[in-house]
Amino acid sequence: MEKEIKVTKIFKKNFEAKTTIVLNEGGARSSKSYSIAQLLIFKIRNEKGKKFLITRKTLPALRVTSYKLFIDLLNEYKMYHLELHNKTMRTYEINDNFVLFTSIDDPTKLQSTEFNYIWMEEAEEFTFEDFLILQTRLSGKTEKNERNQIFLTYNPKQEQSWINKKVRGFKDVTLIKSTYKDNPYIGKEYKKILEGLKSQNEKYYKVFALGEYSEIEGKIFLNIKKDEEYPNEFDEIIYGLDFGYNNPTCLLQIGIKDNVYFIDEKIYKTNITNYELIEELKILRIPGKRKIYADSSEPNRIEEIRRAGYNIYPAEKNVTSGIDFVKRCDIRTKEKNVNFNKEADNYIYAKDKNGNLTDEPIKHLNHAMDSLRYAIWTHSGNKKEIRIRWI
Repeated sequence: MEKEIKVTKIFKKNFEAKTTIVLNEGGARSSKSYSIAQLLIFKIRNEKGKKFLITRKTLPALRVTSYKLFIDLLNEYKMYHLELHNKTMRTYEINDNFVLFTSIDDPTKLQSTEFNYIWMEEAEEFTFEDFLILQTRLSGKTEKNERNQIFLTYNPKQEQSWINKKVRGFKDVTLIKSTYKDNPYIGKEYKKILEGLKSQNEKYYKVFALGEYSEIEGKIFLNIKKDEEYPNEFDEIIYGLDFGYNNPTCLLQIGIKDNVYFIDEKIYKTNITNYELIEELKILRIPGKRKIYADSSEPNRIEEIRRAGYNIYPAEKNVTSGIDFVKRCDIRTKEKNVNFNKEADNYIYAKDKNGNLTDEPIKHLNHAMDSLRYAIWTHSGNKKEIRIRWI
């Protein structure tokens, strides 16, 4: 970490916080999670003999979010060394410091362990009891004038949450609020998307752009259920593909068994070219005969993938009819489908100028939802009606 590192004012506010509990409450892309990851790496670089815990409610979610972010930043700052990283135990030891990445659903990892710094990512996913357990582990040894701290990062979605109703009222607490305006490195395109939410749904805009509590109405897919037990074999396997570059490219594998659709999130990445996408398909060993239903507005990309040997089709894109059909399907997902689950939880209808719900979804957090609709509606729902004429 010899080079100069750019930080935001959210980093500085957390750095200057002197309380035991530090709440980072904010909207999408407000830099809160990135800033906490940077802050903990700064402490690893400048302190010794400390124990760090980076946690999220479930392990699949942890792996693809804060765990990955932290390791990526260590690499960027030339502080990552493979021999110091125990991938099996999910630990990293450097500068006489110990970092553990684990979830609260694996409590054995926390037994008899004391920490100096704890980061609870997506803190509203946890329970108040989880928080109290973690507080009891915040007892690592400190030097004079040092303080153990627990950092919580979250989007304020649930106004009745234990964070809002209980922890915010504690004495030893710092509240740091942030929005996308606090992130000087946010792209212009994404900034435009967030600001555009105001005309689509005021309450949605308050949550994701302004980082404020607001009761969100109009959730679209109430039929998606969590289920960790998937069949070993399926009647059919199909794929849904939504193209992106600055926005995520999303590929879903959908196994069909007895008219139930089982979701497996395969790709959810930004800044991926069509060539790189094809290479990803090869790595995933997707059979050439399997049907892929892709965004029909990208015919050139579809043709390139077809020439690479894949059975890809332009999807039917009637949004209203597609959503109406998918809403009637039995759909199952696992905890590891982090981006799919996040989109499904926040996929809602837009409102008109009078505040009434329309039949159109908000154009935000919709890449996995589009992939889902492309595949299920085109493959199973968009069937031509057979007309019988009696003579």
